Amino acid sequence: MTQGRQMGLWALLPALLALGASAHAQNYDRHRDEGYNSGPVRCESIKGRTQQCPLQGRARLVRQISGSPCVEGQTWGQARDGVWVTQGCRAEFIAEGGRGGRWNGGGGGGWGNDNGGGWGGRGQMITCDSNDRRLQRCNVSVRRDARLVRQTSRTACVEGRTWGWDRNGVWVNGGCRGEFQVN
Repeated sequence: MTQGRQMGLWALLPALLALGASAHAQNYDRHRDEGYNSGPVRCESIKGRTQQCPLQGRARLVRQISGSPCVEGQTWGQARDGVWVTQGCRAEFIAEGGRGGRWNGGGGGGWGNDNGGGWGGRGQMITCDSNDRRLQRCNVSVRRDARLVRQTSRTACVEGRTWGWDRNGVWVNGGCRGEFQVN
């Protein structure tokens, strides 16, 4: 690649990052429009301590803030009236609760009659790995949404930064590896 062409690509990088941030912000509005509860709730584990934060409805991680991994069931999870984080996980969560569904609580619960929405075991599971910190695209049809179910890398998987999705699939970058549920 010529030096001029390489410089041109670097000049494009800030615009692409801004575009990604704007698309991420639009996702919050889309979640609200689809019947999810209010905007994101920030919950932070400071000095590795467990912290519980109030949130009405089924918690969904929408943005990881920490460098420490936020892995559902390990470093964050659903509590009776909110969400908990531990071991340095810091993230923003939204409460899923619309589209006719209702959260049945933990212990094998899931989404009640929500006609295909929510995350109660419906959808397709895929694995997508960024090897050697390279961008990897995993093509799958996404009708509604995608979410990180299990992070398998030591590198943090941060939505909008090291992983994301569009209608044509999931992408990972920067060493993020994980299992994703696609609806």
